[in-house]
Amino acid sequence: MIRLLSTVSLAALLLAACTPEAAEPAAVDAVAETASAEAAPPAAPEGFQLSYMLENETYTVQSEIDPAILAFDPALAYRLWTTNKAALDALVAQAQADKAASDADPESFGFMGYSLSITQKAALVLEDVISLADTTDTYTGGAHPNYFLGGGIYRKGETDALPLSTFIADPAAFGELAIKALAMEKQERGYADEPAAIESSLEELLAPTTDAPDVYKGRFVFAPSSEAGKIGGITLVFSPYDIGSYAEGAYEVTLPAAELTPILTEAWAPRFGGAPVASEEAPVAEEQ
Repeated sequence: MIRLLSTVSLAALLLAACTPEAAEPAAVDAVAETASAEAAPPAAPEGFQLSYMLENETYTVQSEIDPAILAFDPALAYRLWTTNKAALDALVAQAQADKAASDADPESFGFMGYSLSITQKAALVLEDVISLADTTDTYTGGAHPNYFLGGGIYRKGETDALPLSTFIADPAAFGELAIKALAMEKQERGYADEPAAIESSLEELLAPTTDAPDVYKGRFVFAPSSEAGKIGGITLVFSPYDIGSYAEGAYEVTLPAAELTPILTEAWAPRFGGAPVASEEAPVAEEQ
């Protein structure tokens, strides 16, 4: 849609250049109307809610979208809500169907309520990009609940998350840093294996495949920095089962800006700096 509107604007300008002076006001009006259409915020989808919850004995579904996301890019918040709601509605339908089947089965031990909670938070908000961290918690009658972590960097006005290659010029070197950091975290959690053995196992788990050529896609966020307006590093997030057993839980490791400096792309290197800090500890940049 943005490309189409830009084409219309260009056509209006060319028309103004080739039209007698008497027609100029109409051309100017056309440009103004197009600019207004481009600047108009998108309409919220029906039923849009930043915080949503529906609960009964059969299911509990919940969606939480950080208000900072809506403030940064309404269209992004609306897309998240639409996706979340579709997933929640699907779980509700499945829970109702499974409960009905359980109630009709005389040998059933009874239906255990299903649940699904989806949360999106802003890990870091800059002028042109936002870093989102998302968490999904679900239970559908298995041995235990499951949870999944994810993340992505979104440029304002764009639909898709930016790939890691936007920021990292040397993916092989990045992979080495990631594996060393994850191996160190595993050791700190009590792994008895030698560091080399842990790294070898991680290299195998995180090797690109035909089905998953970018193993870090959807698994990284920006870390806030001790310096206002800077990016303190890149935090990798892995859900249970990604690189270990469920009992190990999730893994989150941050590669500091200082370690990333040699392998950052030319466009993004100046934007990294300082030390990574927790979101609540990050200084707030003064408005220009």
